[in-house]
Amino acid sequence: MPRVRSVVMPPRGRLTAACLAAVLATPAAAVTPLTPVGVESCDAFLDAYAQCAASPGVPEPARPGIRQGINTMRESFRDSVARNPAARPTVAYQCAQAHEAVRKSLVDAFKCDFPALPAASQALLQAAPPVAAAQAPARAAPPQSPEAQAVAKVNAYTEAQNHLVRSHPLERQLAEYRRDNERVLKLGTKLGANAWYHFGIVDFDGVIDELEKAVALPGSIPEVDPQAARLLAALRDVNPTLKALTRYQTTREFKEDGYRFARQQHPILVPKVEAAAKAMDAYGTALFERELARDERRMTALPEDAPARRLLATSLALRRAVQRFEALGPKADVAPFLGALGEVSTANRQLGTTLDGMSPKPSASCTGYADTVASVIGHGRDVARDIRAKGDPSQPAQLFNDTYNRSVRDLESCQRSETRVRPG
Repeated sequence: MPRVRSVVMPPRGRLTAACLAAVLATPAAAVTPLTPVGVESCDAFLDAYAQCAASPGVPEPARPGIRQGINTMRESFRDSVARNPAARPTVAYQCAQAHEAVRKSLVDAFKCDFPALPAASQALLQAAPPVAAAQAPARAAPPQSPEAQAVAKVNAYTEAQNHLVRSHPLERQLAEYRRDNERVLKLGTKLGANAWYHFGIVDFDGVIDELEKAVALPGSIPEVDPQAARLLAALRDVNPTLKALTRYQTTREFKEDGYRFARQQHPILVPKVEAAAKAMDAYGTALFERELARDERRMTALPEDAPARRLLATSLALRRAVQRFEALGPKADVAPFLGALGEVSTANRQLGTTLDGMSPKPSASCTGYADTVASVIGHGRDVARDIRAKGDPSQPAQLFNDTYNRSVRDLESCQRSETRVRPG
């Protein structure tokens, strides 16, 4: 999934520079899709679990823990099958059981959208539990090929990127820090006893740990490795300052020293945060560009009228349009963005024609993807209209954001459920 970050709502009637430079921070999509378990009941369970986590009824503080649990289970199931292929039936049965139990628990707790067991998983539970596979001796996993190492490393980089865009919207946080503390940093004790120092930029402990582990994995990703190293250095550099200022606010030390430490750290903090934001952007771009190049190669290897090629062509055109979207700013020339949307529309019409001609008909998720892409195009044109009219494009930009994320989920669901549209 493209590196697109969340929209900062600008003042009415004015488009801020940060507004369209930072769009889409939804965790459900990734720069590079994670490797599935490869066991149907497990992938169905984890997809349903992720859908629940994204439901409006789930409180925001609960989402990171749920997603981490999903990732942990995915790795556990995948590792069990890799180490002992004979255990596949047992793992499949365990996933079906977990699907039923977790669904009941979370629907009761959050009233979330957690799809019921698919027919294949229901059939597993109705059959006798597998025994022999559970008792089969485990075998050591074979050494990873360079291709497998690359997939594992990119997936780890993607997890770190997802963590970043979820929890560290630095451009917005820096803008809020400046806005909240402008008078404090200028006037200090002249503000009186009721003045307050607001910080709110979260430290990078978790991301640094993830990124260190990803960088240390075997294999080489030439397009991303240098940007990952640069980002890691920038995060390590800014992290102590973030921690010190967080403690400074939490302990109310600013009330004791008249904001002296805040004023001392301000010229140190801002350039470090700006450097980290630039490194984050370059890192996300590198992952995004690598994914585009990979899918371009996949597409050229497919027959011209193949459903898989049509689907991939639409996805690629949409991601290129997202790049144009990210380049928008105050007084932007929207013509390149509108041109990219036109290319998406052409590719999507061709996809619709191909899907309509398939027999048997494709899954509903595939036709749903084409419908969602059409909505993304419409919201994008609304953004361009508001920019041309010198209005506030933040609302259609947020709709573009949300609908694009939904299209990513629809695409993954289509490729998962319909073998004829998989790029191979």
